[in-house]
Amino acid sequence: MGTDKAQIIYNGMTLLERAHSLLRALGASQIITLGRSSAPDGIADPVPFEGPARAIAAWLTTQAAPQNLLVLPIDMPALTEAPLRELLSRPDGGYFDDLYLPFYAPMVSPMLANQSHRMRELLAEFRLSALPIPEKWRLELSNVNTPADLNHLKTRH
Repeated sequence: MGTDKAQIIYNGMTLLERAHSLLRALGASQIITLGRSSAPDGIADPVPFEGPARAIAAWLTTQAAPQNLLVLPIDMPALTEAPLRELLSRPDGGYFDDLYLPFYAPMVSPMLANQSHRMRELLAEFRLSALPIPEKWRLELSNVNTPADLNHLKTRH
């Protein structure tokens, strides 16, 4: 994108504000922003630029008790509550097919985090299943990785 995705404005909010707003609407009691030590709730990545799996695993090892994890990507500006509520309705958690984020993992033990370097490995460790992506949520579950992706999304949403 050539810029910090978290600070991109979409429909009047930064992508980070949008993610926080979604989590609050879903009743999150604690919001942690990994890779963002400058955010009020932020924690720096243990190893910069090593990806979300390593950051999630490292954070989890600092916890004293099992955690319910709902993890959102920063680069899905059209994401709404509906697909997240579907994940949360699954007693064993899950993620959407061909996407590693967002995911919901209930009661994950800190001992499960073995400093995975890849999301696929982390999701397998958490024993999460892939759910098919309903056609109605394809747009909501679209990542933006380039300015062209963002412009395309703005014209469709």
